[in-house]
Amino acid sequence: MKTVKKGFFKFIVANVAVILTIVLLPAFLVSENVAFYGGIMDYLFGNES
Repeated sequence: MKTVKKGFFKFIVANVAVILTIVLLPAFLVSENVAFYGGIMDYLFGNES
């Protein structure tokens, strides 16, 4: 059950990350340094799964 909860949470975070990417697209076009988004990607694709 713990694995299901962790997987569901990552699913929600991934969807929020996609929405943030769309919202922050102008920031990505101006600057490559968006630390908050980098932190989310590290969490989603880190080896701690």
